Amino acid sequence: MPDNSKDVAIAVFGASVALAGLLLVFVGFVFSQAASFPPETTDDKVIRRYEMAGKLGIIPFVLSLGDAALALGWLLAGSPGLYVGTVWGFFLLLTLTALYGVWLIVFYL
Repeated sequence: MPDNSKDVAIAVFGASVALAGLLLVFVGFVFSQAASFPPETTDDKVIRRYEMAGKLGIIPFVLSLGDAALALGWLLAGSPGLYVGTVWGFFLLLTLTALYGVWLIVFYL
């Protein structure tokens, strides 16, 4: 493991928790947008699209909390496997969050 592994784990922990918070607020906004459409005049397909967008946002949210748990586990136990999982999990989290954002912009704006 590199000499700065503790610093990396602390940074990943903080970034993962922060990203989870941002995703939770954004997903909540998307769900509230879906609920704000009047069902009498809005096509069900439009409402379902927004609900689907919100539900897909749960994936990177849960992954970010899982990665924070891995980072905390490594800080407490120091297992090399947890460190590798933390770092690769963060790369996966960044990738999925970027894909989610691009998907929303391309298909919903």
